[in-house]
Formats: sequence, structure tokens, C-alpha cells
Amino acid sequence: MSTVTHSPDASRPADSAALGRPPHRGRRERALVHRAIALAACLGLGVTGCGSDDSSSSSSSETSSSQSSSATAGTGAGKANTAEVVTAAEAFLKTLSDDQKDTALYDFDDEAKAKGWSNFPTSFVERNGIEFADLDDDQKAAALKVMEAALSDQGYEELEEIRIADAYLGEVGSSGSGGGPGGGDDYSADKYFLALFGEPSETEQFMVQFGGHHAAYNITYFEDDVSLSPTLTAIEPSEFETGGTSYAPLQDKRDTTIAAIGSLGDSELEKAEIDGSFDDLLLGPGNDGPFPDPEGVVVGDLTDKQQAKVTAMIRTWVDDLDEEAAEALVARYVSEYDETYLGWSGATSIDDKETYVRVDGPSVWIEFSNQGGIVVEGVHQHTIFRDQTADYGWN
Repeated sequence: MSTVTHSPDASRPADSAALGRPPHRGRRERALVHRAIALAACLGLGVTGCGSDDSSSSSSSETSSSQSSSATAGTGAGKANTAEVVTAAEAFLKTLSDDQKDTALYDFDDEAKAKGWSNFPTSFVERNGIEFADLDDDQKAAALKVMEAALSDQGYEELEEIRIADAYLGEVGSSGSGGGPGGGDDYSADKYFLALFGEPSETEQFMVQFGGHHAAYNITYFEDDVSLSPTLTAIEPSEFETGGTSYAPLQDKRDTTIAAIGSLGDSELEKAEIDGSFDDLLLGPGNDGPFPDPEGVVVGDLTDKQQAKVTAMIRTWVDDLDEEAAEALVARYVSEYDETYLGWSGATSIDDKETYVRVDGPSVWIEFSNQGGIVVEGVHQHTIFRDQTADYGWN
């Protein structure tokens, strides 16, 4: 069971001026608040869930609103299928009663946005929005259509398989047959929530927030820009079989991460090692920053073949987004390779619970973190994707 993330550099403010990057004062202030809330929550919970950090719950009934806010500027890479997502979101809202809409809709700037997502079971950390368990079949199908529009075929399949994994954990946990230190019936494919921050619009900023135990998507749209930041994807166990079908939802992320870090030679691997050790994500739920000083090897200094493996790794996160927007984002991140770092800590093999790999660029931020099993024996993975220029949108 994960307990504490150790990182000597985690609390050190980024030397933004030295890096030629703007300071993240807003993130730093939010992080202090979130850490205090997370500490209080963990003390109250006895830290029995999956993950080392936490975010507080929030009452949607007190903050729901149908109002949206105006964006100051869009800085994304474009190519977003905003109209398609707006159509799906409006269709979902039409299936809801007035009370359900109050539960699902928030102001775009509502602070609940940054607090109501986690990798803990939903009984430990309250999520924003309306729960699938409270929807009828038509409403549930309409909710999933929103995510189907927002994600690529690959991304939507991964989301559905993560929900199936949670149903599997529920069965194994209840029976006590998993072999891990945790268990219980806290896991289900219906313990997922959908919230909309801001009115769905082709001209104003709004966010689709979808999440439960091992998936949390914060997808913000503004005109033809889209941000997938922050998005958590995780899986336990890594591979499983249920109903006669085998699943391995994050296989592509595991394969490309290990291939990227494994492509480094001995001297490069030594240079890429990050100070400290990590038993979970550094900038996961409840910790939006500050982003630390970059560590590792500069991707732009690697060979074309090595850079291609880093690009393949980045793609397995970005390609979860609708295809055209994903392609534009990948092009932006590749263009920043001269200021992008690949690093690791603990170990670099897929079956070691100490394995931790990070990509840190002017925009892209990816963490891949192994940890021990909670319900099932073995290793399972937590991952986070952020865009440092568009975390929770562009305000």
C-alpha cells in the first residue's frame, strides 16, 4: 500500500527565471491549500486508499451553476472537435431532470474543479458531478457519448477497460481472493461521475470532468483548442481476465515508457536519474504544483531513434484525445525537445514497484509510477498527464 511520496526536491520552488519559463505562482498557492486539505483528509481516513496524496471532497449542490466564464486567450494547438463535444454534452443534459442538472453543472471557475478528482476509491474522496449509479440506462449512454466524442477510439476503449478493471477489483476485493493488503466493495464500473464546468459552448471555455477510482479526465475546450490536463490513468491489476475476455488497458503506456527509458545508454541513464525516490505520482491528485526544476537528459540531445521512442511514449497519452487535436499537440511537444527532459528514479523495469519515469518539457508533463498491489498481488501503475501551459484550461 502506498503511503508517502518522498522527494527531496518536491517542495523546492522552480527556478523559473533561470529556465526562461514563467513562474507558477497560482499553482504554488493552490498547492499549499491542497496539501493542507490532503493532509487533513489522510489523517481522517487513516490513509487506507490507493495512492499517497489526496484531494478534498466538495459539495456540488452548493456550487452548481449553469454559468460559464470567458477565456482570456486560447493557447492550445487547435484542431479540437469542440462542436461534436458540445452536441454530445447538450444531448446528455437534456436527459437529466432539473435536480440532476444542478448536480452535474458548475461554474467554470468553481474551485471544486481542482479538488473533486482522485485515485482513491470514491467512498474516500467525493467526486464532482452526477454518479453513473444514479443514472438510468439512457442517461448513462448519453454520458458515455460525451466521453466517446471527447476521446479517440483508443482513448475511449482504455477508459471503458479501466471501468471494467474496477468492476473486476470489486469482485476480487469482495471475495478476498486478490492476495493484496486491501479489498472490500469500494470498486465498481458505476462508481464514476460526470461533471460539466461551464455551459457547453463553441465560443466560451468549458470543461468535461469525468472520473472515478483509476481514471480522472479534465478536458477543457475553448473554441478550437482543447486541453487534456490534468488526466490520471491507472490500472490494477495490469492484466486480468473477466467474462472470458483478457484485458491490459495501459499496455501501450507501459511498453512505450519502458522502451523510451530503456533506449538510454549507461552514461545517459546515469545522467537521467532524478534525485529522490517516488512511491507514487509527484503531481497527482491534490497536488497541482509547483512543477519542479527539470531533471534528466535533454531529449533534443538524444539520437533520432531515441527521440522517436520518447515521441511514441508521449503519443500513448496524447493520442487518448480526439485524433486531430492529438496530432497537433504531439507536434507542439516534439518541437520543444531541446527543452524537454527524460528522467527516472528507483528502477526502470516494468515489474519493479520502484520504477518511476518522467517526461518534463515546457508544455508536456508525464509521470509513470509503479507501486505495489492494493487489492491484487503484484505491481500496478499510476500515470498523470499535464500540459504546463493549460492545466485546467487557459485562465
